[in-house]
Amino acid sequence: MQQYEYKTLTVPFKIGLFSKKEDLDLNDIEEELNLMGKKGWELTTQITRLKNGFSQYAVLLFKRPLHPNETI
Repeated sequence: MQQYEYKTLTVPFKIGLFSKKEDLDLNDIEEELNLMGKKGWELTTQITRLKNGFSQYAVLLFKRPLHPNETI
């Protein structure tokens, strides 16, 4: 039976009433996602944390298969 290991990455949002759209650097996020993919991690889902109706941050959940005889 295939086993997996999991990893989380938190992406803060700076977007709000008094911030600029540029505060969320999509290029940095894309670079990090590509790096995770090269290391064998697959993005499975994301969860957004809300506070007072505004997105505060997202938690990205990754998984990758464990190879036989490999331990975490």
